[in-house]
Amino acid sequence: MKLFSTFIFSILAIFSFAQQKDLATLPAYDCSLKKVMTIIGTQTIIVSPDNSTGLGAILNDYCSTLGNNCILKKEAELADSDFKKNLFLVGVIKDFKKWKQYSTLISQLKKGFALNNKNFQDSSDGFVFVDTNLIIVSGNSIKAVKDAQLALTGGHDILITQHGKITFFGNRNGKLFDWFNLQNLKNSNYIKLASPLFSAIYVSKTFKDTIDYIKLNRELQLYSKQFLTVYKLPMPVKKISWFLHSNMQEYGTMSGMFGLTCPGNNSAGFSIRGEIHTNGFNTGLVKHEYSHFLFDNTIPQDNNPAFFVEGCVEYVTNLNDSNLLKQRLAIAKKFKDSLNYTDLIINNKDFYGQYSEANYSICGIFVKYIIDNFGVEAFKKYCITANKKANTKNAIKVDFIDIVNGYKIWLDKQ
Repeated sequence: MKLFSTFIFSILAIFSFAQQKDLATLPAYDCSLKKVMTIIGTQTIIVSPDNSTGLGAILNDYCSTLGNNCILKKEAELADSDFKKNLFLVGVIKDFKKWKQYSTLISQLKKGFALNNKNFQDSSDGFVFVDTNLIIVSGNSIKAVKDAQLALTGGHDILITQHGKITFFGNRNGKLFDWFNLQNLKNSNYIKLASPLFSAIYVSKTFKDTIDYIKLNRELQLYSKQFLTVYKLPMPVKKISWFLHSNMQEYGTMSGMFGLTCPGNNSAGFSIRGEIHTNGFNTGLVKHEYSHFLFDNTIPQDNNPAFFVEGCVEYVTNLNDSNLLKQRLAIAKKFKDSLNYTDLIINNKDFYGQYSEANYSICGIFVKYIIDNFGVEAFKKYCITANKKANTKNAIKVDFIDIVNGYKIWLDKQ
């Protein structure tokens, strides 16, 4: 039976005979983000419905991004003159009572919304709309609003999310939108492979390298068992998809991270919306992204800083490579006193960017320190702890400053 399933895995592919879509013909993405930057570059009123819950984190996030340009208002607080100013609407569409005054191309239905002569009435349906003085992140439920928030990249006039996936995206053309359904590219531009670990593997038709999927599956199964054992986590019931792309245009487009298609941008892989996306193939990269799926399934990222999101993966990577561990310990010692631990852990700031290479090396070492000294359950509890500045002691039994000082002493002994 095992031989038979392995054989099936190696040959089972669903070939699509749909005509391959030229990505250059898709709705253009504005890499300059002109409309968005024009709005948020000056004072902008962030508007939420009068009666709404669950928006606090989103509103604070956007207001923090706008900085001094942020003005928070409930809809009832808007003066007539405010409707001519830069507005940023965030909330469930049915909760907005003055919808017509915003003059959008999107109609508010009794249940849902409509545009381009199409109704969107499922509770999962959300949208992002960008106009000359207006940005809207909305949908038919709080979950839909959060999905739309994740989809906002700023270079298209409209994005539609359905069941957590980006479907339609496009740009305004008069009173309608020129749009395309992103999910159609799965059928036209990718070969679908069956897999025991993934819900499906989608391989770009332009990807030419040969991959030993049987070997990959075996390695991933062994690695997954190790990772889940280390963190005492269950195997997720729901599987994740893997998209294997051959270039940045495919990678950025299919992932919905359209900005990655712009000149000068680069990335190897990430996990988003129940999908793993990789630009090319590397076994270590697939393991890394699959690790995020395994960990985040039980420990959501809502309150987990990037320092731990990446650190939990790099900790296991270090367990499997003693030479890499030694190199990373040396890097951690080098930055021991200069690292801003408060920003990285408490404020969840500055992990990615100028010092990301060093941070990737250090985060797994810091996680090792926590697990070695406080245990894996304490680490997991700390990952999901909100307001870590006030609640560190509840998860780790000591204050944050004691954790940092203890880490430095521990590091000197390694």
